[in-house]
Amino acid sequence: MPDTNESTIWSNIFKRDSKVEVEKDMASALAKVPIFSELSKREIQKIVRIAYKRDYKEDEEIVRKGQPSAGMYVIMRGEVKVTRRSPEGIEVRLATMGEGDFFGDVGLLDNAPRTATITAITPSQVIGLFRPELLRLIEQDPKLASKILFKLAQIVAVRLRVTNEKLEKLVEEVKHLRANSNVEREEKK
Repeated sequence: MPDTNESTIWSNIFKRDSKVEVEKDMASALAKVPIFSELSKREIQKIVRIAYKRDYKEDEEIVRKGQPSAGMYVIMRGEVKVTRRSPEGIEVRLATMGEGDFFGDVGLLDNAPRTATITAITPSQVIGLFRPELLRLIEQDPKLASKILFKLAQIVAVRLRVTNEKLEKLVEEVKHLRANSNVEREEKK
């Protein structure tokens, strides 16, 4: 007859091992994300303790356009699509993201509505880090929180710079098109 105490002990050990493995996977995934890449293993472990992991089924929405932002997400496994609806109601895929990619990072800073819908293409595991936990981290470990916020600010600054460059190019293209359009009109006269 099996000893029930022994089976309870083993099931607890396996659960604990499973939790340790999940935490290792989460730490490994977070360490690859630019916001956390310069943190020590100890600091990453602190982030793992305040982060959440969730599994998403194929075609399950992770975030929906228009919802308030609450935090950022890191893809541990799987693939997701970033979409928006055109004015005609057609779903337009803006990007496909996979393991190691992250999104919603600005959601750590503000409560602005999400600008796109993110949906799992394949079964996916996603880590979520949310604003309330970050605010608590600011109180409990301001040095670590400031490292994260500074890195986030750098990433946002680079994105803004790239966006400004793209906008400048578009403005130049519009000017060029208008100039060509004016030349064509003059030639028709």
